[in-house]
Parts: sequence; structure tokens; C-alpha cells
Amino acid sequence: MLKPIDDFFQKHNIKVYGHCSLSNSDKEKILLSRDIVNLLNSAIVFGIPLSGSVIMNLEDGPDLLYLHHYRQANYLLDRISFGLATIAEDCGYMAVPIPASQIVDWKNQRAYVSHKHFALLSGLGWFGRNNLIVNSVYRSRLRFATVLTSIRFETEPKILGFHCGSCRKCIEMCPAGAITETPEGFNHIACFEKIKELTRQKNISQYICGMCIKACEKWE
Repeated sequence: MLKPIDDFFQKHNIKVYGHCSLSNSDKEKILLSRDIVNLLNSAIVFGIPLSGSVIMNLEDGPDLLYLHHYRQANYLLDRISFGLATIAEDCGYMAVPIPASQIVDWKNQRAYVSHKHFALLSGLGWFGRNNLIVNSVYRSRLRFATVLTSIRFETEPKILGFHCGSCRKCIEMCPAGAITETPEGFNHIACFEKIKELTRQKNISQYICGMCIKACEKWE
């Protein structure tokens, strides 16, 4: 990592961050102008942990405290990625800060990029059964943001394999029954439909749940 970027993350108390190169396959999935995408070489990904106490306060789905906390986390991520992109551009590189939480293709439930995909490629955790990145310290509580850049880094991180072991707490706690034995078996449609139901019932103005994050805090 470039020293100005390291210094920037340390200044903002960001403990989880990394980078990865963009393959041709990765670039094809980025929902930005092809003129921009063709100039990009890497993704810088960083995460901030949600409060464990806020997560453990959840009972049968999202609540207003979690909604506020979730939004503030995304706001903080966006501010930091904005500043990080400025640092990269000041160093002479192209940099595109990607919003922490913004769907641009509702039909296919896609954002400009998958932060989780790049977090995996950056060695920040592994895909758990709950379809979230599981980190050895913060478990599933990390929210991520990404800055796409023309920087070429000299090293590549080690991609972590599946390490959930025999823990199946998230399967037991998921109100949608969307979680299976493998990350690949995760039922996105069932998850989203249950989230819509819960947020409507609880008058929560964002599609969130949090129960599988809570389950991961009980990881054995």
C-alpha cells in the first residue's frame, strides 16, 4: 500500500483494509462507463465494524437503533472513501469512490461493484454461510466501501478459504430460512422477500435485517 494511503487509514482509525488487482472478469461486472473502467487497475477496500452492542440488541429483526447505526456507518464509509479518492488523485492516480450502499440495478439487485467480492479478493475475510464476509476479528459486523483506482500495487493478498467450520448459528437464526450449508447455496430471493416483510412490519425505511450478523457474534 502506498504510504499516503496507509497514513490516511491510520489517521481515520481504519484497521481493516487491503487491495486487489482487477481482472478482466472483475472489470466486466463494474457498472461504470467503459472508458473509466478500462483505465482502472486495482480496488482498495476498507471496512468499519458495526457496534457489537447494537447488533446484540436485535431481537426478531431490524429496529430503529440498528437503522440509525447502519446509516451512520454508511455515511462514515462514504466520507472516508471520498477522502481516500482525493489522496489517490493528489498522488497522480485516477480514483473512483464507490458508495457503501447504493443499488443501481434494482431488477438484479446490483450496485456499481460488489464490496464483498473485493473484500474477499483483498484478503479481509471469507464468504460465510450467511453470504457476508466473515473476518477473524469482527466476524460479520464489517461494512465495506471500495475505491477503484489506476494504481498498480506490487503485491497481491492471500485469499482466505472458508473457515466457518462446524458453526451453523446463522442457519438457525435466519428468519427467512435463506442460509444453507454452503455460501453458494444462499437463497438471495428468500432473504430479500423476508427483509421486505420485516421492514414493512416494523416501519423500517431501509432494507436491512441483521439477524445473521447477530448469529455470527455467537460463533463457536
